[in-house]
Amino acid sequence: MTNPKISVIMPIYNVEEYLEDALDSLVNQTFIENMEILMIDDGSTDNSRYIIEKYALDYDNFFAFHKPNEGAPLTRNLGINLAKGDYINFFDGDDYLAKDGFEKLFNLAINNDSDIVTAPIIRLRRYNIFDGFFYKNSFKKFDKEIASTKFIENPELIHDLFITNKLYKKEFLSKNNLKFIEENRFYCDDSPFSLKAYLLANNISISTDIFYYWRYRENKDSITQKIIQIKNFKDRLFAIKMYNDILAEEKTSTEFLESIYLKILNYDLYAHFSRFYMYDSEFYQEIIDETNKILDIIPEKSKEELNSFKKIIYKMVEDNAIEDLYNFTSLESELKENPHIPDNLNQKYIKDIDFEKDAINEELIVKKENVFLEDNNLIIEFSEKINYLNTKHSHETVVNLIDIENSEYSLSIEDNKLIIPVDLIYDKIHMKIKFEYLTDNFKKETYLLNSKREVLSLDNFDIELGIGTNRLFFIDIRSTNDLNIKIEDISFENNIFEFRGFSDEKISTVYIQNVVTFNKVTYPVKSNKQENLYEITFSIPYEDILSYPVRKWELKVENTFKTIKVDARFEWYMQHNRVYIINARNKLLISDDIYDTLETLNEYSIKINNLNTSKKDL
Repeated sequence: MTNPKISVIMPIYNVEEYLEDALDSLVNQTFIENMEILMIDDGSTDNSRYIIEKYALDYDNFFAFHKPNEGAPLTRNLGINLAKGDYINFFDGDDYLAKDGFEKLFNLAINNDSDIVTAPIIRLRRYNIFDGFFYKNSFKKFDKEIASTKFIENPELIHDLFITNKLYKKEFLSKNNLKFIEENRFYCDDSPFSLKAYLLANNISISTDIFYYWRYRENKDSITQKIIQIKNFKDRLFAIKMYNDILAEEKTSTEFLESIYLKILNYDLYAHFSRFYMYDSEFYQEIIDETNKILDIIPEKSKEELNSFKKIIYKMVEDNAIEDLYNFTSLESELKENPHIPDNLNQKYIKDIDFEKDAINEELIVKKENVFLEDNNLIIEFSEKINYLNTKHSHETVVNLIDIENSEYSLSIEDNKLIIPVDLIYDKIHMKIKFEYLTDNFKKETYLLNSKREVLSLDNFDIELGIGTNRLFFIDIRSTNDLNIKIEDISFENNIFEFRGFSDEKISTVYIQNVVTFNKVTYPVKSNKQENLYEITFSIPYEDILSYPVRKWELKVENTFKTIKVDARFEWYMQHNRVYIINARNKLLISDDIYDTLETLNEYSIKINNLNTSKKDL
């Protein structure tokens, strides 16, 4: 490709379980014909190198490169030198992209001559997606896209120092000689590069559409998840020092600096320092000495804005109080649940405790604990929590049911039991529950959370309790009759699932519905009457199952029905994906999971085809 509009730079190192998933999210981009994909193998020892070769052979705009292992910064710098696109994106080989993500970002960039375009980054887990604190602190205030702004005008972007959820104009990078620091340090890659780019950019555009899904690696091997390793802590301190050097060089305002200092204290340092008691004692003094070099830079005013726990931690660091620090950092969870002055806390720190003030800045969390039917009412037992707030704190809880049309209905509470009359909900769908926590000093709002999908059946309808994005609790009402559907066989050929079974009545369509987003895809059904039953057959393309990063779907029919059942668990293994279809909540659950090949190689005799030829070598 001679003139691509976007160059995607992918440093790849031992991510074979997730790599095809990531690459397919590029293949399926609506803008893919205008993109070049630079897949740079950084000395992988697994099958990643062969996977990228296959994609390079299959697609003209995918290019495979191989080099010795030197780390992501040097690999990304190499990609910048190779890139031909007007804009550059850095994409990690274990993550996932929205299908129209690049098209939207590029149009925003071109329409506004942007130096940088940034967009929301969402945490992707096996069963759900979550707005991390990065998203909440960076993007929540934007209710529409921002065509043009500067970093200093939106300092909350300090929480968005990722490189993967952005487009960078290549001319802008070249003009400012922006490269990654070629240090073998975990945290010296994204953050300093993004901070400097933000400060130098004359025009930043902000999209409000989800662009990037940051996968939470279930096997815990991802660098960003090894938070307790001492080397990570040292690297974090090194990166913070680099922040300070960049800020001093660019001469930013005092107000702007304060927002960055708060971010360092609340997140960058604290993410590691709150676990001080978990580190090996041989590193305690070094940690304290190096941290004090950071704290010396930060004004006292910023430290005073912290909550009690963080404020005391940093004072203990400044006092070199190792024993106090060890004892106190282990109490965080306990103090959040039951705020009190610890017995062994040095008197000099007690004056810094104000848990009630701390609670004002914490979120209200309300969870469903149990659910049942009683006297024609749906009863939901719940727990409510605000960190650092005493459970005996006087307050009023107000609860409203909100339907799909945003109409609100007041609900009654008795002893942490929510009472919902069945007559109120039987004709509504997709309802959620809003809680308001009212005290003399503050008011907080949130929605009920759920951790378990359930179905409660009544005579002519089911009450389905679902889980949406961020584990949000939903109620859906599904009318039922005596229709039963039984799937007897499912085959999988040419990437299509073929279903065969029987139904009490003739049905013309089925659909799959995502359990997180509730999106639907409908398919025609062939029905042939045989005595008292109808033989049914229908097909579902595998690509539809893969169309969303959380691949959990329920099979349903538009008609009212009692059950859709399958007699056995149907299961298929691909190279890195396992698909299974089982009974769940009176329907069928179709699930596609990425699994660790190394753990299942022997059991399933999976053979990986290694390609020995290379399209491009360095």
